[in-house]
Amino acid sequence: MTAGPAIAPPVTGPATETPRRSSRGWWIAAGVVILPTLLAPISLAWQVVARGTGPTVSSTRLIELAVNTLGLAVAVTATALAIGTLTAWLTSRNDLPGRRVWRIAAALPLVVPSYVAALTIIGATGPAGLVARWLGVTVTIPYGFVGAWIALSVFLAPMAHLIVTPALGLIDPATEEAATGLGASRRRVFFTITLPQLRPALVSAGLMVGLYTISDFGAVSLIRFDTFTRVIYTLYEGQIDRRPAAALSLLLMVVAIAILAIERRTRTRAGYHLTRTKRLRRLTKLGLGGKAISTLFLTSYVVVALVLPVTVLVFWMRRSVAAGQDLGIVWSETSRSLLIAVVAAGVAALASLPTAMVTTWRRARLSTLAESATWAIYALPHITVGVALVGFALDWFRPLYQTVGVLLLAYLSMFLAQSVSSTQDALRRASPDLEQASRGLGVGPLGTLRRVIGPIARPGLLAGSALVYLSVLKELPATLLLRPNGFDTLAIRVWSATGEGFYGRASAAALALLAVAIVPLLVLTYRDFSN
Repeated sequence: MTAGPAIAPPVTGPATETPRRSSRGWWIAAGVVILPTLLAPISLAWQVVARGTGPTVSSTRLIELAVNTLGLAVAVTATALAIGTLTAWLTSRNDLPGRRVWRIAAALPLVVPSYVAALTIIGATGPAGLVARWLGVTVTIPYGFVGAWIALSVFLAPMAHLIVTPALGLIDPATEEAATGLGASRRRVFFTITLPQLRPALVSAGLMVGLYTISDFGAVSLIRFDTFTRVIYTLYEGQIDRRPAAALSLLLMVVAIAILAIERRTRTRAGYHLTRTKRLRRLTKLGLGGKAISTLFLTSYVVVALVLPVTVLVFWMRRSVAAGQDLGIVWSETSRSLLIAVVAAGVAALASLPTAMVTTWRRARLSTLAESATWAIYALPHITVGVALVGFALDWFRPLYQTVGVLLLAYLSMFLAQSVSSTQDALRRASPDLEQASRGLGVGPLGTLRRVIGPIARPGLLAGSALVYLSVLKELPATLLLRPNGFDTLAIRVWSATGEGFYGRASAAALALLAVAIVPLLVLTYRDFSN
């Protein structure tokens, strides 16, 4: 898989590499990076152990929240995988007109945050919704499970699309052609040859979608579906005693880590050592009916997932302007969002290099532990990271409370794995012997870093930076809890304006958010899918 917008937990293997000079420096640097990111789970566990749970949530309520959260995760994962795999298949394996354009278009809905997706549903349905105004048909607002399922499934499908598309390109066409030559139908070839080879990509995509669904806060809150994240925020904001919020956050953190651990333990040991073949793949020729149906499906998906949100936001904004409402100026929120996202992306890029080095070119017994630590933190729901770091700042470093520094620490903890994964992918494309050769020629550590390691890792660092930039722009729950007073980002502006019923203001901020988020995703998807 290329170092693109989608990332997947890497499959680690035994340590077979001989020790190299300067390893100690890389390990020290990796420790300096990883240890601060562990503050969130350690702090959360300490808060619960030292202070207790406070007024506990009833067992019946806990069971209800668990069923809601896990049920939503299963439903969204299955639906998003089905949509994403189908869009990847249609745009990669068939002679569909404009298939490269469709391939990029199917990835673009990833820029739409879940809370904006929920706003779209609210704005498009109901008696005063866009559908009723334009088509004369009233669609009931699907609050609750159905609304959350629709919003998250449609707007998380690009995750599966981005992971499955490169995986399809790595499958050797000879295996499928051999099965076809033996008389197997296209359907049988797909289910018996292609699908088994896609299993690692599908598992990774399912894990990504499932963890995101468990940690989602914006969509479930706006559509009024009680999951762990919504209740945690209610407990945090609505009570002076925040111990129940910390206890529930710890429980949700354990659930997320357990899912990650189960996935890693049940992952197949079968090898899928696929490399991009030089053999030209013959595209499946679709008839007129097949092309029409495929184009209709892709058009419908892009309209629902991308065109409809933008249309609803523009409609709300124009209606507010016509009514004489003040939309407010979002320049300050835009500048703050861009600044914090760029800084977080840069810090993550610098921090990811030593971790990627010790987990690729410095394989050792601790490599698996370092790699697992970054993914364990990535698996944590963002609201639990926010609750944990609030408690840490109040208990141990009160001057850091509600500062940009602790907010950057939260972003680094939550999104470091994205940058590490992309950098690992870049490093794996070159032999670690290049570094040894440089050192053998008398070039010092800094010179080797600048002349050898830097150029090799640069594509992965840039891709990882773009991923972190996009994630920080969209992040909501941790930012709500940790931001300094008055430090409103575009995500905060959307959330607060929606809560106050000013949908025109929320639309203006949401459109600005989409505008600044779409550029890096366009660059990444064009680079990955145009070759």
